[in-house]
Amino acid sequence: MSIEVQNISRRFGNYTALEQVNLRIEKGELVSLLGPSGSGKTTLLRIIAGLESSDTGRVLLHGQDATEVAVRKRQVGFVFQHYALFRHMNVFDNVAFGLNVRSRRTRPSKSEIRERVFNLLKLVQLEGLEKRYPTQLSGGQRQRVALARALAIEPKVLLLDEPFGALDAKVRKELRRWLRQLHEELHITSVFVTHDQEEALEVADRVVVMNNARIEQVGTPREIYDHPATPFVNEFLGNVNSLSARVEEGRVHVGAIDLLAPLDLQNQQAAIAYVRPHNIQLTRVKNGKPVLEVKVRNIYAAGPTARVELERTDTGEELEAEVPRLEEQHLGLKVGETAFASLREARIFPAGKS
Repeated sequence: MSIEVQNISRRFGNYTALEQVNLRIEKGELVSLLGPSGSGKTTLLRIIAGLESSDTGRVLLHGQDATEVAVRKRQVGFVFQHYALFRHMNVFDNVAFGLNVRSRRTRPSKSEIRERVFNLLKLVQLEGLEKRYPTQLSGGQRQRVALARALAIEPKVLLLDEPFGALDAKVRKELRRWLRQLHEELHITSVFVTHDQEEALEVADRVVVMNNARIEQVGTPREIYDHPATPFVNEFLGNVNSLSARVEEGRVHVGAIDLLAPLDLQNQQAAIAYVRPHNIQLTRVKNGKPVLEVKVRNIYAAGPTARVELERTDTGEELEAEVPRLEEQHLGLKVGETAFASLREARIFPAGKS
């Protein structure tokens, strides 16, 4: 089932949660709503589910206006961050709950419910745990029970609100890989909310980056990471250095480094060059290339990559480089020494643009 939101706005008193949001999600897609707290992502998810109303706009499910359709009729499964399992029910009864509360006319038989529940427990890798209660399960197991319960009603759309937010880092990593595999098997149109950039980039087919009640950019993980549309997207998606620059005659000057200016930049305009740490190359000598002179402030060499904290000698700006350990050892960098930085790739935006 496809999802489309058209001109959705929502205010709570003087607070604007969503402002003229438009988005289309194709049938079978796994889409992430990514953004900081307060960006509007959970409000948008709840409006799609029918748990929250909008002030303006409408929601279309499979091309049909569902704005006024009741939650139970939208064929939507919802998974909450904190599971929302019934503590007095065992795993089997939690998963079967949505089926058991149906009207007699639409309720499956007991044997059908039993078969569906056991099939789902096998799917979410919880076979043999049907008699346990939520307090007897780990956080990861409880989240999988919540997912099985959402799937039991055979939804056309699956919505997940920070599904792994309450779990530790190791379990989160395991479950997000599992969710990706599960989606490839079921192909249910799915939307999940997260503020974890790594989670969104690893799991989703497309990522919707939100900020201040609006959508900043929509694209595949590779598109938004390699070609961020705004400074916010650039800064939000992973570590990035912001270096002061100036535009002169179609060129951007970052210290002695000369780059081609984007077409939307004007002559004599102040600019910011955004550079990922892995796109900074360090040397001990200039080698005749345009470089930034930097001071080495700290070196963190745990793991396969060394993180080198630097300071520009011309502006005092701090920056960070990521260097393979073998390369760092070969360079022999020392804290307090001078080094030289060149830029493999930079994204340029006008200074002050958000």
